[in-house]
Amino acid sequence: MDTIDRLILDRIQRAFPLVADPFESIGLGLEMDGEEVLRRIESYKDLKLVRQISAIFNTGALGYRSCLVAMAVPERGLDAAVEAINRYPGVSHNYLRPCKYNVWYTIAVPPGQSLEETVAALSQEAGGWPTLILPAIRKYKLAVVLDVLDEGQGEFPQETMAPASLEAVGRFLPTIENIRVVKCVQEDLPLVKRPFLVWAGGLDMEEQRLLDLLTDWVNRGIMRRFAAILNHRQVGFSANGMVVWSCPEERLDQDGKKLATFNEVSHCYHRPGFSDWPYNLYAMIHGRSLDECYATASRLSAAIDNRDFQVLVSTREFKKIRLKLFWD
Repeated sequence: MDTIDRLILDRIQRAFPLVADPFESIGLGLEMDGEEVLRRIESYKDLKLVRQISAIFNTGALGYRSCLVAMAVPERGLDAAVEAINRYPGVSHNYLRPCKYNVWYTIAVPPGQSLEETVAALSQEAGGWPTLILPAIRKYKLAVVLDVLDEGQGEFPQETMAPASLEAVGRFLPTIENIRVVKCVQEDLPLVKRPFLVWAGGLDMEEQRLLDLLTDWVNRGIMRRFAAILNHRQVGFSANGMVVWSCPEERLDQDGKKLATFNEVSHCYHRPGFSDWPYNLYAMIHGRSLDECYATASRLSAAIDNRDFQVLVSTREFKKIRLKLFWD
């Protein structure tokens, strides 16, 4: 990749322009025509650098309840447990992280369905193993933005992009039309000069009306952002880890906010602690090697003066998909 490639990748993973000709808009900041930008982005898809360009929704704002779940599964029951968990369409990620609770998955349940009852049913189907429900009590950071720029390359020379919204303002109206739009824009953006025109045609909407609606959803936090999801490994980030700290309650906010300032941290949450799992502050970190992740975890722990932590590294990936909302 050259400098231009890195600048484009940095730009589109932060916020893809919600305008009629987004490629021309990206090109304006680089003194490049839209056709060249489109050609380059097509090459990123061919090289698997970019997984998808689409809407990233605040599931809670759409009436879904979601959380992280940890399960303690012995080796003999692992395959059956994973199969049972992965059958549920609201499970988007499922990993093996060797520790006391070794199976970690994320789940979202639709409006009107009980999260607790769904997890309990999955736990029974998986073998009845000890399970922790770990909802986000407070969110400090929620943005998977990988540092793809080399030192000295600066930032994209156009506007500064606002960080993704942590909470929604206002309410999502689950009309038939709005649900159709969600189901459309959560898919991969067509790589043509006027991609939103293609989507609008399929939705029987005016292009500008669709763009205005998506912009409104971003402004109100219903959509966290419209952006590219990069393939971590293909762009050089071959390692990641979930760092968990046992943090005194009175320090949670200050420490969570401090961790959120580090570029290596993509997600940071306050989650409940338990007697046999006292960790209540969570951060996802990304690096170019496991050694780099461990070094980052140590640096973060020093920054908040807390050495009561573990680095949970994923050793197996059982499931990793984009959650499809309104699947039923």
